[in-house]
Amino acid sequence: MLVAVLCLLDLLLTVGVIKRLREHTEIIAPIRQQSGIRTGDEVGEFSVVSVDGEPLGRDFLADDSVVAFFAPDCQPCKAVLPDFIRLAETDGNCRDHRIAVVIGDTSASRELVEMLRPVAQVVVEEPLGTVSTAFRTSGTPTVLRVGISRGRTVVTSDRVLAMPTAAAV
Repeated sequence: MLVAVLCLLDLLLTVGVIKRLREHTEIIAPIRQQSGIRTGDEVGEFSVVSVDGEPLGRDFLADDSVVAFFAPDCQPCKAVLPDFIRLAETDGNCRDHRIAVVIGDTSASRELVEMLRPVAQVVVEEPLGTVSTAFRTSGTPTVLRVGISRGRTVVTSDRVLAMPTAAAV
C-alpha cells in the first residue's frame, strides 16, 4: 500500500513539473526567436560612420557582403579573428563590401580596430548600437554573409565561419 501511495505521489509531482516546463517554454520561446538574425531575415536600417570617416548604411551592403561583430574582451573573438582576416583576404570582394563592427569602448577597441582596418570598413559602437540593433546581434563573435533578394537586404548565411562559444553582447 505504501509503495502505491509513493508511486501516485511521484506521478503527480512529475505531471506538475512537466506542466511548469511547458509554461516556461511558452514564455521564453518568443524571446529566443528574437535573440539573433538568421539566414533569410531582412537586415534593419542603419546609418553610421566608419573609423575612417566613411558613411555606411544598409544600402552600402551589396550581394555577398560580409558583416562581422567582435568585442575586444571576447576570447572567442580572438580565436575567430585570424579566420575572418583570412576569409576577407580571399573572398574576392573588395574591402568596401565588408563591415567589421567592434562593440565596446573606443580606447579598449584600438588594437582590434587596427587589425581589422586593412580588410574591412570598421565601426566602433556601444552594445546595442545602431548596427548591432539592425542585425539583432545577440553575441560576439558573429560573422554573417549578406545579399540582395527581391530588392531586400537579407542574411544569406549565418554560418560563415566555424564559431567557438559566443559571448553575450
